Formats: sequence, C-alpha cells, structure tokens
Amino acid sequence: MLDMLHLLTVACLFAGAWLISRGAAYVARKVLSWHDRHTQAAAATVDLRIANVKRRETTVAVIRATIAYAAFAVAIVLSAAQLAGGLSKLTTLVGASFVIILAGFAVQRVLMDVIAGTMMFVERWYAVGDTIAIPTLELQGIVEDVSLRRTKLRTLDGETIQVSNSQIPAVRVLPEGLKELAVELFVTERESGENLVRAAQRILPEGPTTFARRPWIEEVNELDERLVRIRLRASVVAGREWLVEGFLSDLLKERADEGLIVHGPVVLTVDEQAARSFARASAATRWAPRPAPQQT
Repeated sequence: MLDMLHLLTVACLFAGAWLISRGAAYVARKVLSWHDRHTQAAAATVDLRIANVKRRETTVAVIRATIAYAAFAVAIVLSAAQLAGGLSKLTTLVGASFVIILAGFAVQRVLMDVIAGTMMFVERWYAVGDTIAIPTLELQGIVEDVSLRRTKLRTLDGETIQVSNSQIPAVRVLPEGLKELAVELFVTERESGENLVRAAQRILPEGPTTFARRPWIEEVNELDERLVRIRLRASVVAGREWLVEGFLSDLLKERADEGLIVHGPVVLTVDEQAARSFARASAATRWAPRPAPQQT
C-alpha cells in the first residue's frame, strides 16, 4: 500500500514541473529582453521594434510550452517509477519501451500538431500580436498565444479560438493588422467634392476596432472642366472592411448633391509592399527579350 512519502514525492514532482515551466518562461523573457536592449540601436524604425517584440513574445510562448511538456513528461515517468516501488526500479521501465511506442501511435494527432507547430515556428509563419486569417477554416483574428501544439486566436467579437497546428495548412498574415483601402471618386466640381469628403469624415468612427485612421484625401486630379478625380485613403481593422465598402460609400452617395458624383465610389485594396513587388515583376517583364515576329 502506498505510503504518504510516495504520494508526497509524486506531488513534489508535479509541483517542480510546474515551477520549471514558469521559471523557463521568466528566464527566457528576461534573456530576450536583455538581447533586444543591446540590439535596439539596430532597430531604428518603429516597425522593426514592433517586429522584435512580436518575435520575443512568440519565442517565450514556444519555450514555455516546450519546457512544460518536457517537465511534465519527466514528472509522469518518475511518478510511475515511484509508485511502482521507488526510483531504484526505474530501469524496469526500459523494458516497456514497446508500450511507449504504441502509446506514441495513440497520440499521433498530438505528434502531428507538435511537428506542424515546430515547422511554423522555425519558418516564422506568424508571431504573437499578428493578425492572421485561416482561409480553409474561415477564421480570422489576432494571435494571442502560440505553442508547438496549438494557436490561440482572439476575434474582434471577443471570442477565443483554439486551433490545432496540424489543422492550419495555410495562413494569410495582414501587415500591421490593418487593411489599407483606397476610394476612387469622380465628381463634377472639386470644391464640392472635397467638402463632401470632409463632412463624411467627421461622422465616421475612429478606434482600435473600427477606423484606425479616418479617411483622408490623398490625391486630387482635375481631368476636365467638369470631371475631377478624388482619391481617398482609409485604414481599417481587419474584418471591418465593410465600413469603407458599404458604410462610407453609401454615406457619400446619400450626402452628395444631385449630379455631383459622376462615378464611384470605387474601393480598392492598397499594399505598398505588394505594389513594389509587382512593379519589379513588371519591370523584369518589360526588359525581357521578346520573340521576333514570325514572317508569313
């Protein structure tokens, strides 16, 4: 019959595993913070500093989860040996390796999650604080926590979603968590068109879950005496694109004088990095040798 000493030993093993997992996260966060402070001069821009913070939080989360798994696995093995008759009989567990292999097949799903999580972490698919979308699962949210087994998302509605890493075949990472949109508006009079935009701008909400920045006039082109092109830019939180595509467009149409709007509003997605990539691709295409025309 088990005595209190064995039970106390088992309790101490699991308590030690818990303390090790917590201590590992604390030490990892301190070490990475120290490293970031000594390399802060290299991160001259705000974007680089934000990227460093995301990388640090992701690394801490993965280290904490990995060490926690390992510590509790060791605690389980040592507890089983203790309950079987003491640590001196630990060698008897070696003969049960076949049973352990069978148990490995039984937890195949967990192993698949861990392998997928390891590859995503090494390849840096995303980090804590990134806004991602999983098209196959129709999920979108902010990465709140990650481990080698699962990813924790929080949606704009406040819901928490736990996703197994093996169920994430692909992700879309939104730059800075925002959607940059452009609105093309063609009007008959420049001053009236600009006043219309300013009047609509004062009505629109601005906040962390709506417009990150209210629409502003980016460019105005007078194409003709009676045709003016006004280009607006707006930054909205991912998932709130309807504020521009629906609400802003309808608001401009409703508040415009009769005959002022000739065409639009037309909403376009804007991404500076994508524009540069396509510009390089089109430049390479323009400079590529073209086949000579065939003579008939």
